[in-house]
This record gives sequence, structure tokens and C-alpha cells, in this order.
Amino acid sequence: MPTVLDWNPTVDPSAYVPQLREALTAGDVVVLPGDVGYVALVNPAAPTALAQLRALSEIAEGPPAVLAFGPDDAVRFGLDVPTVARRLMFRAWPAPLAVALSAKGAIFPGDWPENVRAAVVVDGLIRFRSPDHPAFDPLWPVLPGITLVAETLLPSAEAVVESLAGKAGFALSAGERPIGGRPSEILVDRDGWNLIPEGAFGADEIEKLAARIILFVCTGNTCRSPLAEVLAEKLLADRLGCGIDDLPARGFWVLSAGVSAYPGWPATPESEEAGAAFGVDLRTHRSRPLNPQLMAAADDVVVMTSGHAQVIASRYPGIGPGVRLLCEDGSDLDDPIGSGLDVYQECAQTILKHLERFIPEWVGS
Repeated sequence: MPTVLDWNPTVDPSAYVPQLREALTAGDVVVLPGDVGYVALVNPAAPTALAQLRALSEIAEGPPAVLAFGPDDAVRFGLDVPTVARRLMFRAWPAPLAVALSAKGAIFPGDWPENVRAAVVVDGLIRFRSPDHPAFDPLWPVLPGITLVAETLLPSAEAVVESLAGKAGFALSAGERPIGGRPSEILVDRDGWNLIPEGAFGADEIEKLAARIILFVCTGNTCRSPLAEVLAEKLLADRLGCGIDDLPARGFWVLSAGVSAYPGWPATPESEEAGAAFGVDLRTHRSRPLNPQLMAAADDVVVMTSGHAQVIASRYPGIGPGVRLLCEDGSDLDDPIGSGLDVYQECAQTILKHLERFIPEWVGS
């Protein structure tokens, strides 16, 4: 009989570790709560792996995936991991989202049997998956090597154990889990991405998380960086021939933040008026403080002054891309706060002038 324990987030997770490791090492299936029902883990190096995968194929929804924490797990297989895949693995995971990559040139661990490798590569693809449940955070570091994960879309650990007819060695029960669809699967290659098919993770969210994030930073996020944000959106939309709301679908997500911003403040009235003169709307803008998560997610960070760059370097060393000044000549764009509308209009004109040099780089000339 398998060991079935109740998940309790207040219990030291080390209490679950011995049974989990013992079951996987022995080649038994481990059942854990996931984000759409329960998932089953298999040790691909165990002699029983193929038999376990065959048993799971009777209840599993779709091919097995490699349990992954981030893009480095895919790189370990020698795979080509496109930028979009890296973004999704970093920004979206953990989530009900599997990322499928071409298996061409894949390098499998030497202790994986050939028949297990064949079971993992389906339609020339290897899937990677990071289920979203608190149980995975403490248990991930103690897994005995690379592990496969299969969807069951069953609402309870007991239902999975019963379906496996004695092949499960350990199960962690978190009660009834909602299903609400199956995980989304996204195929990513150098030409882009394709949802096959859409599931619990929506296409709109994938568009944003897969897009190039361009982040403008100033001090309070009420004047310069909001103007840069909306003006960049307009220039990008004009260049791509689309609406601003369509930019994520075209691969761009433009944001702004401030190194000393209070959250939720509107743009200054002068910023709104200056922006309106250039055909952009700041009425719905709300300030956002810069944080390490935003820095890490950004593909491009453009600051208004060298002082902003110094603050970022001291607060977030090694996080995110290299910071770039808006002004090509390296000069600072002074804060117009407290000045008249003419100063704001001049500021907006300067921002627009210097954005013109970034657009061909971002879109491609």
C-alpha cells in the first residue's frame, strides 16, 4: 500500500522528504497536488520507469513532461531554448503551462533507457512543466535527479492512487483540487510560438509574458517615464501598423516605474496635457515603484538620468539587463516636476526625439 500523507503548509516539509525520495528511487510513482488536479512523478532512470509511464498513459492527459524550475533545466538537455521560451519559463512559471521545444539534438542523461527517451519525445518535442502548488517549493531540491511529470486531471490523490492500481509509492493529499481545464501547452521555436491548444493559462496572458518588456525608469513615475512609456507605445504601434492594445500580440509590452515612486499616483496634469499634444493618453496611468522582480523580467531598461542608473546598480546588482540612458549623448533629462506646461512639452519632445533611435533596434529596420 502506498503511503498517503496530508499536505499541511504549517508542517516542516522535511517530514515528507524520506517517503518521496524512497518512492522515486524505488521506481514508484509519486502523486502530488498540482494546479489543475493532481500530477504524477516518475523517475526516468529507474528500471520500472517505462512500466510506470505506460500505467500513467491510461489516465494521463497528454505526454509526460520534464519537471522543470526554469530555462536552465531545458539547457541541460542541450536544447535550443529560444528567447520567448526563456521568458515564459522565467516569468510565467510555476503555472498551468507546459513549454514544448524541439527535441532535435537533445542530450539525455546516460542512465535513461532508450524506451523511456522515446516515451518523452512525442511528435519531435520535449515538454517542460512547472506545476503551481506550494508543495513543490520545499520538495523540489530533494528530488533524486531529473524527474518526469504527468497530468492526471483527477481531483484527489486517492483517485490517482486507485487508478494506478498499486503502482504509486507515495502520495501527498491536499484534499479536492479544482480542475478547471487542462494545462496550456505552447510550442516555441525560432519563428515564434503557437498555443496547442489553449487551456487553463490564457492566450492573452501568454502574449504579455512572451513579449519583449521595455521598461522606462525615472524618479516618481509621474512625469518622464510615463511620457516615455506612452510615446514609445505610439511609435511602436505606428511602426507595426497596429493598435496600442495589440502590441503584446506583436511582441512588445511597454512599462514604466520609478526608483522613488509611491504606488498608485496619477501622472501630473502637465504630463497628461503634454502627452495629449502628441496623441497619447496618460489619464489612466498609475505610478509603480521599481522592484527586483520588474528589473529581472525586463528585456530593456531605459533611464532618464545617470543618477537613476547608479541607484539601480546599487540596489539590484546583477539583476536584469544593462541599463541605458534615454539621451544618446549621455546627458540627463531633467525632471520637469513643478515647472510650467512649456517645460513639460519640451520634455516630451526630447523624449520623442531620443525614442526614435530605439524603435528600429526593437522592431528591426
